[in-house]
Amino acid sequence: MKARFWIILVLLAGMMMAGADKPGSGEGKEAGDKEAKWVSLAPAKEGMGFWKALNFGGEGDTTWKGGTLAIAEGAELTGVVFSGADLPEAPYEIEVEARRTSGVDFFCGLTLPVRDAKTCVTFICGGWGGGVVGFSSIDGMDASENETASYQAFKDKQWYKIRLEIRKDSLKAWIDGKEMVDVNIKGRKLGLRFGDIEKCAPLGLATWQTTAELRGLRWRKLIK
Repeated sequence: MKARFWIILVLLAGMMMAGADKPGSGEGKEAGDKEAKWVSLAPAKEGMGFWKALNFGGEGDTTWKGGTLAIAEGAELTGVVFSGADLPEAPYEIEVEARRTSGVDFFCGLTLPVRDAKTCVTFICGGWGGGVVGFSSIDGMDASENETASYQAFKDKQWYKIRLEIRKDSLKAWIDGKEMVDVNIKGRKLGLRFGDIEKCAPLGLATWQTTAELRGLRWRKLIK
């Protein structure tokens, strides 16, 4: 009887271990879902690809080369908008590296879809004189006015890695691994600041009176 009891225990333990090792079970499934394939948004070849330079009036030149977007300083806004079909859809994360080479205002204005392609916000990096970070707009308030606002000193010609996590009920942002924003947006009004920045929807990149370079723009799906 004792021998039969121990045999049963060993068999049960083996079955439990085998089940834990199956692909798609437990934590393995969740980890696998989180590791969705990255989708690059940079042109695959030289040229603008699916990107279109925007006419703001007084804008600088915009050029994609080797996966890097160069934006020259304009009188006010200068930027590009994505015209391809492969738009990010929440929940997703998106990342880009950006640097300001000259100028005194935001060197990364990343407009992106949240709840759908018509409900967009803009992540501002270095705005309002060079240091404000945050999302515009939430409940009609700009990045400098709502609770996502923070300040960081940015050095010219230094690359900064920006990562955003976009969910229908929350927005998060990191710069060089430091969390800058974690805000609940459930039931709140989202939109773009009134004016030319609306031309960047549903996915666009822009600067304000600033020359910048941006590279490594890509996104991937997240688990819900």
